[in-house]
Amino acid sequence: MKPSRSNPLALLGLLTAIWVPPAAAAQVDPSPALPTPLRSQKPVNSSEGAEFLLLPTGARSVAMGGAVTAQRGAYEAVLWNTAGLAAMQQRRLFFSHAETAFDTRSDVLAILWPTSGIGTFGVTYYLVDFGDLASTGPDGAVLGNISFRNQEFLLSFARRLIGPLEAGVSYKLIQLIFRCEGACPGQQSFTRSTHALDLGLIYDRPVGIPITLGGSLRHLGLPLEGRADDDPLPTRVRVGIVYEALSAFTADSVFALAVAVDLEDEWRDIGGPGVLVGSEFGVASSFFLRAGYAFNDSGSGGPTLGLGLTRDWFYLDLSRGFDDLSAATGEESVQVNFGVIF
Repeated sequence: MKPSRSNPLALLGLLTAIWVPPAAAAQVDPSPALPTPLRSQKPVNSSEGAEFLLLPTGARSVAMGGAVTAQRGAYEAVLWNTAGLAAMQQRRLFFSHAETAFDTRSDVLAILWPTSGIGTFGVTYYLVDFGDLASTGPDGAVLGNISFRNQEFLLSFARRLIGPLEAGVSYKLIQLIFRCEGACPGQQSFTRSTHALDLGLIYDRPVGIPITLGGSLRHLGLPLEGRADDDPLPTRVRVGIVYEALSAFTADSVFALAVAVDLEDEWRDIGGPGVLVGSEFGVASSFFLRAGYAFNDSGSGGPTLGLGLTRDWFYLDLSRGFDDLSAATGEESVQVNFGVIF
């Protein structure tokens, strides 16, 4: 899982705040304070908006503990470090689905298209669905239906710049959508939107050493519109390293082992970053066993495991997180990716 001193599961606090008896459901606060168990241990001077952007996303990335900033050619780079797309050699269509605590569901649909001599283009849609609740009156009668969904549209481009240096950028439209169908006393439907950029760099194999360095700045943009006290985006800076452990001993082996470490911090308050570690063991570029661990104090740290399978034109990734929130709620945090290569 991807750690952050500002809780990456903060938006799940909304579900806790509105998971109340039916008679009170009509009084939903669309921007409630976080429940104490989900708050970061770090004092903050202001709230952040669109914190769904910090949810761990993508089965491969989650399985590696989120340590993916320096990964080259991985399709999930469109979500974590766009520069990683520069090394892609095949077109890919992929779909990712996740189910986490409080029955929260998230889905990603992306198409990635490398071109000869130009770079790699990507179009991505990301949806987080917190489900529906009934709006009821004092007598318990159902008056309407409340839904809360967040979404993100991305247009991405990455290419090699000079020598081993690769770069990428994503433009993002971010929206928080609160809807009431019927009567919801004290509430009104709204959509809060903003625009942002993701920027990334990767430096592959400096002086021939089998390591890759990466860095990214994510969710850099305007505050969410729609309120007098507009919430800033949860901008994060990351640096990471990947070591190809077996390449130093043998070439053209059927086995591969990658070990990765990432550091992540808040852009507006650098200091005391979260640490993510991950590993991937591959056999014949077809079967992959992954494991990772996120070190943080925000409730989303802990171990992760995953499997991957690639066969000709088809690939499948699975992951399971064992974070503190899953343990507290008794609900599994499971993600699955599948897609095609064409």
